[in-house]
Amino acid sequence: MRPALPLCFLVLLLTACGAAPRDSAKEFKGAERAVAAAVEDLESAARENDSGVVCTKLLAERLLATLEEQGTNCATAVKEAFKDADSTDLTVEDVTISGTTASAKVTSGTGGEKKTDTLELEKAGAGWRISSLRA
Repeated sequence: MRPALPLCFLVLLLTACGAAPRDSAKEFKGAERAVAAAVEDLESAARENDSGVVCTKLLAERLLATLEEQGTNCATAVKEAFKDADSTDLTVEDVTISGTTASAKVTSGTGGEKKTDTLELEKAGAGWRISSLRA
């Protein structure tokens, strides 16, 4: 049985097709760059099919707790999301930070296949972790 994913956002985000990846985090400075880098890290983990990095370094504790409450193994859910994704190209278009939370407007795909979503992130130590998706 497939998990009732809060991780379905991975499939939503990673359903792009097209061009070679670019590091859109380089277009930001300071804390905004750190937020964008977390999204770029998700893209890299998806390209490398590395669910371990997603589960241990990129997802917020709150999201991991939701998965656990659903009886879902994070690594299994992420692997399924990667498998369902058409491609892994993500571009961070905009970052907004408010205290310990941030949102990143992310575009996936190219041409007529472009799709924009907003990832919510929360501060975790010196970095940022993905907490949810707003479509």
